[in-house]
Amino acid sequence: MTDRRHCLVIGAGTVGACCAWHLVATGHTVTLVDRVPPGQSTSYGNAACLSPSQVVPHSYPGVWKKVPGWLRDPMGPLTIRWRHLPWVAPWLLRFLAAGSASGVRASAQAQARLMHLVADDWDHLLEHNGLTHLLRSRGALMVYDTAHDHEQERWRHALEAELGFGSRQLAPGEVGDLAPALSPPGEGVVLHLPHWQHTVDPARLTASVAEAAFGAGARWLQDTITNVRATPDGVTALLEDGARLQADVLVLAAGAWSNALAGRLDHTVPMTAKRGYHTTLPAPGVELGMPVISGSRSFVMTPLDPGLRLAGTAEFARLDAAPDYRRAKVLVERARSYLPDLRAEGATEWMGQRPMMADSVPVISASPRHANVYYAFGHGHYGLTQGATTGRIVADMVRGIDPGLDMAPYRIDRF
Repeated sequence: MTDRRHCLVIGAGTVGACCAWHLVATGHTVTLVDRVPPGQSTSYGNAACLSPSQVVPHSYPGVWKKVPGWLRDPMGPLTIRWRHLPWVAPWLLRFLAAGSASGVRASAQAQARLMHLVADDWDHLLEHNGLTHLLRSRGALMVYDTAHDHEQERWRHALEAELGFGSRQLAPGEVGDLAPALSPPGEGVVLHLPHWQHTVDPARLTASVAEAAFGAGARWLQDTITNVRATPDGVTALLEDGARLQADVLVLAAGAWSNALAGRLDHTVPMTAKRGYHTTLPAPGVELGMPVISGSRSFVMTPLDPGLRLAGTAEFARLDAAPDYRRAKVLVERARSYLPDLRAEGATEWMGQRPMMADSVPVISASPRHANVYYAFGHGHYGLTQGATTGRIVADMVRGIDPGLDMAPYRIDRF
């Protein structure tokens, strides 16, 4: 690095916190800004999994056949609110168009290149800051209720294996050894996913990374930024009360809220909010040593320090739409299909906004118009997984050094 610059990072989720830490660690002055404290928005309530094998995009040939079901079933694994369909429709058309055979392969390859870096990048960040106790490396189990369900997904696992993330089908006795509390359906198939890790508390992990950045000299500002401007001389951010922040460099990592500001600097991208729900059970009465994913019912059960988290139901609706917590409550009955002794006393529900790109590939990019603006958003389900890697890459780009990765698939102007 040839100069020390003041970097303004907008967004204090996992990605923004990791960007802030890496920028401070490479010698820059950093101000991290968000309307809520670090780790208290979308990063608070995710499924708590680092899931590098999840490289296949969400749009693929034939996915269009599921759209009528998304509209009909308000309690299904994924739904679209009817009255918000006009707002979602433009993105949905881009999403379906991205699901060609060639599009799936290109997106999966782009994701795999990132995913192969995440374990080392998280190890470096956590070890450097004494935070390794927040991560568990036990893999995960994926359960299919029937052999037919597994067969329908075989193409996905084949592509994951081709790109370096193989899985293994378990014998019934092995399932009992790894997860004694789990009662998978007798006709089902259980896979072990060895590359997965999980954190014992995603909110605490994100907050701890931010605290590490603050301890190294970063400044925290809890506020809302309403506008941004960039010139060759620097960047200016307008706060809600009319005050202005000046900096040399801007990093936009505001998740599902990023498009509003990206459109003022360059342009918007085909991204929408996919609203995820969870229920956390503080005293579930059962123990799982690792995450368990239902491949048939599309949700995850993850053991955390605060309890057992059930996460996975999602919906497409406007960012400002009120939550429908029935979508969180329904997860308890689904989980009892696998954990019949599950207890739900004291359950809490939550909803957060995932930033979903039409091609399922995040934006990690220098601005095509401004030499002092960088983008780090659109990670969808994988902000936790890819946070440390994204932070390192952004810091490398700000320093003007090669991040060791072809960045073309992640550019903001790829559309």
